[in-house]
Amino acid sequence: MKIGLCAKHETKSSQVDDRFARASFFVVYNSSTSEYTFFKNPFDVEHGAGPKVIEFFAEKGVTVLIAPTLGPNAQKAAQMAEMSINEQTQSTVEENIKDFLEKHAF
Repeated sequence: MKIGLCAKHETKSSQVDDRFARASFFVVYNSSTSEYTFFKNPFDVEHGAGPKVIEFFAEKGVTVLIAPTLGPNAQKAAQMAEMSINEQTQSTVEENIKDFLEKHAF
């Protein structure tokens, strides 16, 4: 399973970013390999960034998103991509993933 998050810095010990589409970095965590992949946010648009970020995560194979509250367009895009949305806690990328995996043992 691949899990997507937004981060303030390019490290798993970074705090998650509460600005979904305007986050500094996007993170994809692969639970099969325990690997983190970081991407600098490539979206610099005034409107419509949320759905573009959802599309970005979907292209990376993300099926689970841990994020702050999403706007209605991003929520709709996530539903269309069959991506589950889980609310992040104000802690690190690594802690959010650990909490998710503990609550949703697969």
